[in-house]
Amino acid sequence: MRSRYSAYCHKAIDYIYQTYHPSMRQENPAAALAAFAHDSHFIKLDVHNAEQSVKEGFVEFTVKYMQHNLLYQFRERSRFVLEDRWYYLNGILMEQTPRKIQRNDQCPCNSGKKFKQCQQHLVSGSQI
Repeated sequence: MRSRYSAYCHKAIDYIYQTYHPSMRQENPAAALAAFAHDSHFIKLDVHNAEQSVKEGFVEFTVKYMQHNLLYQFRERSRFVLEDRWYYLNGILMEQTPRKIQRNDQCPCNSGKKFKQCQQHLVSGSQI
């Protein structure tokens, strides 16, 4: 899971796409993955739990990211399967309502700056 999160942070779309199970790739085209990754500034990944058997694994995690002056957070229990390598198959997603980031709020990226003064989120397309 950490590698997929890092791939989103670094916009490594080919890696994200290739780690989807082949049966799920049509539902998750590379162009859509790229649009999401390039439009988002990822802030934090917290892994809460991981379980693994011989052919299947589960990872429960929370992700925070910014997109268009909104702070998103979701929790997911992801399912991975082992074939020739580990593939992300699907997950149970628990989304929270996004929160609008006000100009004078502390930037969620933990820079210590106000949102209007922080440049870190501007790299990925969020604008004040």
